[in-house]
Amino acid sequence: MTHTETDETGLKTTTDDTTTDGTATDETTAAETSAAAEEDRQTDSELGRHLLTARGFHWIYGTSGDPYALTLRAESDDPVALGRRIREAETPLWQSAAGAWVTGRHEVAAGILADPRLSLRHADLPGPQRHVFSDAWSNPLLCHIIPLDRAFLHAPDADHARWERAAAPVLGAAAADGHRKGAERLHQEAAERLGTSFDLMADYSRPVATEAAATLLGVPEALRDRFARACPALEVALDAALCPQPLVVTRRLTEAVEDVRDLVGGLVAARRTEPGDDLLSTVLRAGAPAEDALAVGVLTAAVGVALTSGLVNNAVEALLAHPRQWALLGEDPELAAGAVEETLRHAPPVRLESRIAAEDLTLAGQDVPAGAQVVVHVGAANRDPEVFLAPDHFDLTRPAGQGQLSLSGPHTSLFGAFARLQAETAVRTLRERHPELAPADGVQRRMRSPVLGGVLRFTLTASS
Repeated sequence: MTHTETDETGLKTTTDDTTTDGTATDETTAAETSAAAEEDRQTDSELGRHLLTARGFHWIYGTSGDPYALTLRAESDDPVALGRRIREAETPLWQSAAGAWVTGRHEVAAGILADPRLSLRHADLPGPQRHVFSDAWSNPLLCHIIPLDRAFLHAPDADHARWERAAAPVLGAAAADGHRKGAERLHQEAAERLGTSFDLMADYSRPVATEAAATLLGVPEALRDRFARACPALEVALDAALCPQPLVVTRRLTEAVEDVRDLVGGLVAARRTEPGDDLLSTVLRAGAPAEDALAVGVLTAAVGVALTSGLVNNAVEALLAHPRQWALLGEDPELAAGAVEETLRHAPPVRLESRIAAEDLTLAGQDVPAGAQVVVHVGAANRDPEVFLAPDHFDLTRPAGQGQLSLSGPHTSLFGAFARLQAETAVRTLRERHPELAPADGVQRRMRSPVLGGVLRFTLTASS
């Protein structure tokens, strides 16, 4: 099986984030500018050596049977079985050979995700979250495989909280109903274009997620193809932070980040003089600086699209794997919301949440030093039998409010309402339009995708 995307060509690589009068639209810090320049100076040999070294550690640690190291390897191992092993370890929180403290227990996981002493970045590393393996064997820091600060994925939690507040009038749960008619129109049009055999990812999930994101940002028609070309390369971002990607994929990712920064930076500059009713204008109207609007826009492309398409894919896969649940959805389309919530629990679109201890901590009886990585296996915690009845069973009528932990991360929570709305609309639309929908073969997923379990291809057949 090959795992190379073929639609990522034409990416524009640029770091020019200025308006026509020369003022910076993203107010890029000197540290970020230096980091981008350093990344550009890395030869393929240097970057490739770094990626291979990190990959080697995952393989070495995995040979001992360490379930977290095997999860990071993300090869042929069953991720659900590995999650169960992580959850059923002797202690609720334990240290993997890969260095991270890991849990799959719901109670411990919920506490970690809510603990303000744990963040996305190292407190003593103010610049880009870059770890060079100069002392690899004694201190192999595997928490930030590549620096994704330019994509705002390693920003401080306070920044993410501020962006979420500024974006709430468009992205918040209370705003979802205002987007519902547009979502229904988008999904109906996409469903009409489907033939009797189609690839759910390429022909439906990714296109609708990308188009919905472009509409949120107010991307003009002349730039929509460029935006759509960048998004597939950005899909690996959350995985790339923890799992080294092939060199060519990593290069495409960094190029796509710069291209989207340039595209969104231009939109932000335009909205500062001619605001509209889009997401970027909303953030600016909240009194936020241009850098905040840039961050929200880039995260929409880098996280919002992948999160949404992944949730759609996982929901459809789960429903089709459980015919009775698919039938129930047909009998009562209002169960679409329950189907999405159960998917978030049963097959979360983001399986791992990584944090860094800002100070020495005691968590679940374990002494965790400052700077240590702490990882929550969301998929395992969401199947904890101490919390969920028949946790391995997919049930769209499961009562809400039982505490599933999906979308609890700083950048995933920003797009929670958006992803839910699109996924609900997708399963309702596909069930109504294609009631005989069935898998033509199994789901093909990306290798090296421990965080997202990203779908490469999912061929479905529908009645004519």
